[in-house]
Amino acid sequence: MATEPLVRVAPPNNDANNQDVFIWALYLLGGADRDVDVEEVYLKSFQLAPARLGWRTHPEIPDYKKTAKALQSIEAKTHVGLVHRTSAYLRRLTLAGVKWVEAYKPILEANYESSEPVRAAASNEHERRRKMLRESQAFAGFRAGSPPDLFDLADAFECSAASPANVWKGRIEEARRSADVLQDVQLTEFVSFVHNFVAQNVRGY
Repeated sequence: MATEPLVRVAPPNNDANNQDVFIWALYLLGGADRDVDVEEVYLKSFQLAPARLGWRTHPEIPDYKKTAKALQSIEAKTHVGLVHRTSAYLRRLTLAGVKWVEAYKPILEANYESSEPVRAAASNEHERRRKMLRESQAFAGFRAGSPPDLFDLADAFECSAASPANVWKGRIEEARRSADVLQDVQLTEFVSFVHNFVAQNVRGY
């Protein structure tokens, strides 16, 4: 006897994720009642969560590959049974999918319709950089009200006090991006301090 396919019954994640974004976008586009082109869903998903679904270096540009990967995950593993594949380019919610969205609407609205921007996905690289900076002597001095010198900052940013301006700019921009992705206010304040300090002390910055 053939077994019935599994259907997702677990609630959405409390934190944003690309798969839930896709399901919610499909619902908002009328996917409960009509076939929706996947490109429409990709664009709507990006509008809901641009920090998650934009390019790494240009987050204002939608990266369709991220949403396409989310759809593959939905259909193969994470949200099985919630989306019907009408054709290669068309999707709609199944009855189970509609019931799932409507049952968990408060969670989806809280994650993707609030005034707070949806956070970007935190990669291991961003977490590694935050850990390195937060554990540095320069960060400790900054938090204690004892401004670090250029040598301490160079240790924290994995360069040297004599590094050229373009190296400092690259390191500081990487740190700024990690602070933005992780929405770490203290790290953002530290990076702003470093930017101003280096601008005054490194030639050509």
